[in-house]
Amino acid sequence: MSEGEIVSRGAKSPIEVALLFVNSSVGAKVIMALTGLALWGFVLGHMLGNLQVFQGAEPLNAYAEMLHSLGHGAGLWAVRAVMLTVVVSHILFGLRLARFNRQARGVQYRVKKQSRTNMASLTMAVSGLLILAFIVFHLLHFTGGVVQPEFYALDSQGRHDVFNMVVNGFKTPWIVAIYVVGQTLLLSHLVHGTVSLWQSLGIHHGVWTPALKVIGRGLAIFIVAGNIAMPLAIFLFWT
Repeated sequence: MSEGEIVSRGAKSPIEVALLFVNSSVGAKVIMALTGLALWGFVLGHMLGNLQVFQGAEPLNAYAEMLHSLGHGAGLWAVRAVMLTVVVSHILFGLRLARFNRQARGVQYRVKKQSRTNMASLTMAVSGLLILAFIVFHLLHFTGGVVQPEFYALDSQGRHDVFNMVVNGFKTPWIVAIYVVGQTLLLSHLVHGTVSLWQSLGIHHGVWTPALKVIGRGLAIFIVAGNIAMPLAIFLFWT
């Protein structure tokens, strides 16, 4: 048997290598970090787009119509499908990572106080599931019109009247409470995530790593502040 045949028989296929990576704790961390970056971009863009509610009905409804017309309607659904995959992957690998951390503690440490790392992983897993529940509610509310269907209507130009739906929805106290709690959970998740994100991607630098963490936390506060400003401003000050 030639040396080439031995190497060929002993080598793993790209699919096997990928599966080994995905099933490892390192793979879970990297996938968590990459999906986390994608979600960072989405929540920032989503917040900036929704802030147009402060400009009035025309800008917000025109923005919503533009999104729905992407790719003759297929574009928005493609984005939704991709983001749903990203969210589900982020949560599943977060749960897997939490399980890896529990196993790494060993049996002899089960009665002892959890380490800071394990507690952070547990917090991220729980907050991730709660945020998923909030996302489902948000989709049922503003996308599907299942929650408060009386405000799910068209404007004078035949477009989905997002402005009217948002304003009337955020005049309801229990709706505002759900959104404030949801954004508080999101803030906690983003702040915890930005601490470990760059480390999971193998980025270590004495200056840039701490700077990126500070920038990430500041951006998390900016995103959540913008999201909370909408329901609170409408509920407290709009007539």
